Amino acid sequence: MISLVLVAHRSSRWLPGAVDSFRAEAGRLGLPAEVVVVEQSEDAEEAARAEAARPERFLVRANGGYAAGLNAGIAAASGEILLLGNPDVRFHPGSLGPLLAALTDGWDVVGPQFVLAGWLFPPADAQTPGEELRRYLASRSAVLWGRHHRREVLRWAAVWESPAPVEAKTLSGALLAVRAETAARIGPWDEGYFLYFEETDWLRRARALGLRTAVVPAAKVEHEWGHAAGPGLAAPHFGPSRRRYYGRSFGALGTAIANLRLDVSPLDPPAFAAAEAARFRQRALWLLSPSPLGFPAAGLWSEGLPLEEIGGFSRACPQCASLVLIAYDARAGRRLGAWRVEAAAVQRGDDRPYAV
Repeated sequence: MISLVLVAHRSSRWLPGAVDSFRAEAGRLGLPAEVVVVEQSEDAEEAARAEAARPERFLVRANGGYAAGLNAGIAAASGEILLLGNPDVRFHPGSLGPLLAALTDGWDVVGPQFVLAGWLFPPADAQTPGEELRRYLASRSAVLWGRHHRREVLRWAAVWESPAPVEAKTLSGALLAVRAETAARIGPWDEGYFLYFEETDWLRRARALGLRTAVVPAAKVEHEWGHAAGPGLAAPHFGPSRRRYYGRSFGALGTAIANLRLDVSPLDPPAFAAAEAARFRQRALWLLSPSPLGFPAAGLWSEGLPLEEIGGFSRACPQCASLVLIAYDARAGRRLGAWRVEAAAVQRGDDRPYAV
């Protein structure tokens, strides 16, 4: 039995896609499956809409945060294998098999390759004082930014191009696959995190036990990032969760690191000029980032300017008021160009949403 555990908060619009695509994947593999939905909207009408997705188990409870919801769902699940995640995911055909194969091949906790509108999400950032300091220094220096960005692009591309699972110390909590006995060994998720860093903490504990964690590039799962939690709910929790994680995990050094601010950038890209970008006709890795730093960034290989795909990503990303677009020659390890894309114009459907 495979159990999909989803924690829902005003997510009835996306639940059917997650539930139906999971059932279709389990059906293709001929595997018994169940869906456990933990509904935490604290709204009777929303709960009724969520229940219409027809999960086998439906729990309605007060909103204690994502970790608390997962703990409740895990306790209610009966599967030997657990898929733990957000309701705004959708399994692509052929995605479940590689996840299960990775668990069979000796990996203990695995995550899929997330995609959005055809773009590949990067592997999760490592959350250590050293990596956070590198990100901070890159935000203050154009030279250090270039070095860090080049390093990150190579890391992302190594995952995106790999036919096999790639070891990763940190995974996105939007969807994780783990055997129930392994989850029990790691222990419950820390409910002191309302939102953000709960998976980082849980996976850190897994690694401390000697367990192996990996991204499975062959397992493509659509993640409609930002829909399930929306910026209004999510934003107040990021800073406190970050400080809690770094302080508890790394002591005084972690507390100091957690107070570093990454809200500046040495980049000052001009407004996106389609005519200028169209000059790059060679095969390039195009990167889109909601951060002014340009990382993390979703990637797409294209022989030329992927104008339609840029618009598709922008419309699919509710939190992307502004995007940084970078054209990158991955083979030569150099940036070809960078621009600022204003998402509002794209989302309005303007005929000419870019500066030309």
